[in-house]
Amino acid sequence: MRIALFTSMLALATAATAAPLRDPAQPPSAVRQAAQAQNRVRPASVGATLDAEAQAHLRASFDAADVAHRGTLSRDEARAGGFGWIANHFDAIDTGHAGRVSFDDVRRYLKTRDANAATR
Repeated sequence: MRIALFTSMLALATAATAAPLRDPAQPPSAVRQAAQAQNRVRPASVGATLDAEAQAHLRASFDAADVAHRGTLSRDEARAGGFGWIANHFDAIDTGHAGRVSFDDVRRYLKTRDANAATR
């Protein structure tokens, strides 16, 4: 269950980030080969390391969507920042009905949702 949640969060967060700038002098096949070689050298993350990497990536995407640098997102900022799942579940995440959600609110919501799914 935890891996499935991480995979869906990572896919959503990855879709929210812009593509990195590429060197136009390098053909795409060379870039792809270099990335594949790097992935072969780097060991796969698992367990707590995987969770930490997923949270760091999600946090970076959340901070990038927070264009006003308030530490919170409104429903519209979440949608504009590529966090449609936050916008779609905004009322459940915003338990204080403040009209804004923090990263901790999002984490709390995900933990609650994960705990509820585990009891089913």
